[in-house]
Amino acid sequence: MFEVHGYFDNGQGADAVAYAVTVGEPRDDAADTVGVVSGSPGVVSLLRIRDGELVEAPHGQGGRLDVNDPATVLAALTQWTQVVRVAGEVPART
Repeated sequence: MFEVHGYFDNGQGADAVAYAVTVGEPRDDAADTVGVVSGSPGVVSLLRIRDGELVEAPHGQGGRLDVNDPATVLAALTQWTQVVRVAGEVPART
């Protein structure tokens, strides 16, 4: 399990909004959850809406977001938000 902290555009024309999510397993105490992602409702909603969309990865490796796959979740957050910190055990992408 790992945590991702960063900023995302909430689409309301304001400055970027800070977020924090835990990736790896759902948490009962979280504000919102989808798949293995729990935490900030804005980012969880973004992932819920875009589940199944193409995610570009470094070195031309692409894939589709699967909210049950921690590696694709991290790839999506890296592409669609400004990630500033990742802490914990991050799985290798296969």
